[in-house]
Amino acid sequence: MGGGSTAKDHPIEYFSASTLAAILNYPLWRASALGQSGFRVVLNSNFASSIPPSLAPYFFAFSPPYKGLAATVMGMSWARAAIFYGSDRGKEILESRGMSNTMATVLPPLLVSTVVQCINMPLVRATILLQNPQSTVP
Repeated sequence: MGGGSTAKDHPIEYFSASTLAAILNYPLWRASALGQSGFRVVLNSNFASSIPPSLAPYFFAFSPPYKGLAATVMGMSWARAAIFYGSDRGKEILESRGMSNTMATVLPPLLVSTVVQCINMPLVRATILLQNPQSTVP
């Protein structure tokens, strides 16, 4: 952002970058959710039968249907944007009020990420449950 601009001048850029990151990372998040939740992935196709079982969650994660995609991407987008923007903006505000550089750097991400975690947790839980391959929820 250079040249004397501040975080408050670029909220759209923060949200746009966060949304792009969420879209690109959705399949990896999905594979991680499958693995950590212990959901069993069984692939049913000629090509899929040649895939080692350890790679099945990744193959499944990159394949449709993408259940919970919109909720997951929106949840990841606002969370990332809030943390990055809130951290940068919070630092600017605290430094302008005379707080030390160390405290101005540590406090905003600590507070913002804690609030984001508390708000996002129910959404994360629900979208992980949708990743179960045996789930009949559309």
